[in-house]
Amino acid sequence: KVEFIEERQIGPTLGQESINQGLLSCLIGLILLLLFGVLYYRLAGIFSFITLVYNLILLMMFMALMRATLTLPGIAGMVLTIGMAIDSSILIYEKIKESLKDGMSISASIDDGFSDAMWVILDSNITTFIVAAVLFYFGTGPIQGFAVTMMLGILTTLITGLFFLKSLFKFYIRIFNVQKLSI
Repeated sequence: KVEFIEERQIGPTLGQESINQGLLSCLIGLILLLLFGVLYYRLAGIFSFITLVYNLILLMMFMALMRATLTLPGIAGMVLTIGMAIDSSILIYEKIKESLKDGMSISASIDDGFSDAMWVILDSNITTFIVAAVLFYFGTGPIQGFAVTMMLGILTTLITGLFFLKSLFKFYIRIFNVQKLSI
């Protein structure tokens, strides 16, 4: 005779609840990154946050074009994208700060920061993209969803980090004739 020790029912609300919690964690992460960026990098931190939001919008747009469904593994890929995007900004900002300390002009420091950090950013993102491609090839279902989100996130991070962020800086120093960079 079978004796039931415990019985659980899983309905569709559990999946929706998990997705809502994942999105809430993304939102909390974004708020914490905004606070950290503003406190540590001042105006440049705001630029990073704007770039990060643009990155996520671009990622969602690419996912919509591919008709990809946002699942919990996809949200995990988005969280990883956020971390990699912030890492790119930090590498660029630290190089800009070094160049400013060496006495370079603001415009030259920005150019130097982006050109020097670009190779490190490309190297780390290309190797991560290769890993995601392997995950996609050998994985199934949720792992492939994570891999797709991660690969798209890497592409959007490169676009926003290396081009959009630099454009923000160039626009800002040209329009406001900046003599001292808040970084």
